[in-house]
Amino acid sequence: MNTSVTNPVKAFVLIALGLTIGAMGIYVGEVDDAPGAGGIGLLLMAVLLVLGVRAARNQLPTWAARTAIAVGVVAAAFAALLTRSVAASVPLFAQPAAVASVVGATPPAQLASAVERARELVRAAVLEQNLPGVSVAVGAGGALVWTEGFGWRDVGTRTPMTPATRFNIGTAAAVIAPAAGPLGLADTGMDAATEWSPEHVGEPEEDFPPFTILRHAIWQPLGLMASEYPLPGARATFYVPSAADNDPRRGRDLMYMRDLACCADRMAFYSTPSDIVRAALATDFSSVDGALAGGTVMSLVTRPDRGLLVAVTSNIAHANTSALAARVGDAFVERR
Repeated sequence: MNTSVTNPVKAFVLIALGLTIGAMGIYVGEVDDAPGAGGIGLLLMAVLLVLGVRAARNQLPTWAARTAIAVGVVAAAFAALLTRSVAASVPLFAQPAAVASVVGATPPAQLASAVERARELVRAAVLEQNLPGVSVAVGAGGALVWTEGFGWRDVGTRTPMTPATRFNIGTAAAVIAPAAGPLGLADTGMDAATEWSPEHVGEPEEDFPPFTILRHAIWQPLGLMASEYPLPGARATFYVPSAADNDPRRGRDLMYMRDLACCADRMAFYSTPSDIVRAALATDFSSVDGALAGGTVMSLVTRPDRGLLVAVTSNIAHANTSALAARVGDAFVERR
């Protein structure tokens, strides 16, 4: 085969392959939560540049170049969707025992069995729903008796959830705020939504994905830019399910900044399960759920007949916090 035929064919293949690999690099860097994913994405994008330079060295007729680009874009879209589906659906935890936790104050000895049973239920729910993290607080007999954080408050950095982790409680703010305000609770208050979404996710000023990869894979590791995550002030990083059916088991994306602003003037109301239970103990209100981005992120279940209150918060929308809070409550009722 002569060179005049070989070069265009080679250039055609290089363009299509380069676009596919480049698209995969963007999606791996942005979708995969594993440490080093940004570097892998950058490497794949570098391969795109190399293939592009090699393709440029081969003469290609205009019609053939356009055809190669069209084929490459279709292949890139397919590869990107496949990479996204595989990377985002990987379970965050392999088994319940892998869900690390941070315990708050030591619970009373007589409640040790109830706490252990509740702990098993929370770990099972985190695994079953593929939740990034959960925090739990239980009040009984007029006092806060158990607090514990499970999983990660930030998936990318694997920062652990603790009882002090602050959550945006969404629509529950209308109920919790009036009760918590007079008590002066240390971990309850209001922030600008930008404090919960430093990259302005979903807003016009959000960076184009390749720029985000460069920032995460090069500039921040070299100390040229400050890291956005984990969020300061013990704030939880919030996510939404990436699938259309809002199932967290199919993967997650960062929550849009506009979804984090549930209150007036683009403000986010936050609290911790501990403060929510303290507010409930000091007042007299019934069970309440809080939602963000159309899905539940927080639940308070009260059992006045048993003098029991359970608050459960998660950092992903569409978590079944209400059912989990009820199960935790049952564990304490059964063991008392």
